[in-house]
Amino acid sequence: MTDTEFDYTLEIEFERLSDGDLHGILNLLFQCSTECHGDIELLADEVIRRLDAVNYEIRERHNRKLNQLIISTFNTLKKLVPYRPSTGTKIQIIHDRYNGYVKGDSSPVVSPVTSPKVDEVMAPKIMKKVKKVYDKTPKPEEKESRGIKLPKIMTKNRR
Repeated sequence: MTDTEFDYTLEIEFERLSDGDLHGILNLLFQCSTECHGDIELLADEVIRRLDAVNYEIRERHNRKLNQLIISTFNTLKKLVPYRPSTGTKIQIIHDRYNGYVKGDSSPVVSPVTSPKVDEVMAPKIMKKVKKVYDKTPKPEEKESRGIKLPKIMTKNRR
């Protein structure tokens, strides 16, 4: 086998590395030649995959290193846009998803509650006020105890 037949391409398995290791590799790749810009885009794909894996937990303290990696990847991709316009889509994806998870609401969407079905719809009954009826004729036993009833002399003048 000669040197021309052997492939010396280095492929980095980003999914096996920790967030801290990826952060160091990102800085190293950015300082290398422009041939490494494609690897930075592959690293950005892994960052997007990890961001989607943690979702709203990105706000929690144990994801601090991933949070720093996402911000660093975003800023590095912004620096690469003049040289590789294709990084613009990854920048937008990271921006939208990161802000969605950090600023968004993690509560699930509640489905509307359906009310129970009623066979017949009846109009509500409106109760009328009960009028007090006074019995004008006194009962025989009350007649003696009440005394004599005098007619009203004074009446109010209504204007």
